[in-house]
Amino acid sequence: MSEQNKINVTITYGLLRAEFSGSPEEVIRLFNQFVSQQLPQYDLAQKISLNFSLNDLMLSFSNFIRITPEGAKVWSTDLSDKEIIALQLVAAKIEYLLNRRPTETMQLQEIQSSTGINAKSVSSRISELVKANNVERIPMEKGNAYKITTMGIEWLRQQLQKKVKA
Repeated sequence: MSEQNKINVTITYGLLRAEFSGSPEEVIRLFNQFVSQQLPQYDLAQKISLNFSLNDLMLSFSNFIRITPEGAKVWSTDLSDKEIIALQLVAAKIEYLLNRRPTETMQLQEIQSSTGINAKSVSSRISELVKANNVERIPMEKGNAYKITTMGIEWLRQQLQKKVKA
């Protein structure tokens, strides 16, 4: 086939990209195959994927967290200790994503001092959050550190939505 009779087509859909080259009939066949096979799979994958970008976190939790010169703070008091601790870990993740903190993890003492919740309550609530897979425990040289999981972010988002609606 001569270059004059050849069609080149590039398709971009979200993160997918496909290039087709050939006769008009071949390109139409490849295009139809791409649309019928790849796009539904991509759309399904998008529907079951759960990932929170910095923008998602800031939009979801902006009514509850403030970034201050002293660090991120939970700005709501009518929440359970478990929700406040999870929010503080979300705040640490936001600060980390903003390059205002070296890590997204927090140690128990840091959580306690940031939230004002007594140390025994922090320890108990963290254990509950870890058991529910909402928080991950990370062994460190100087004790454990904790970070919010994707599952924990979604759990917290749903909990707070219920409170806002009520």
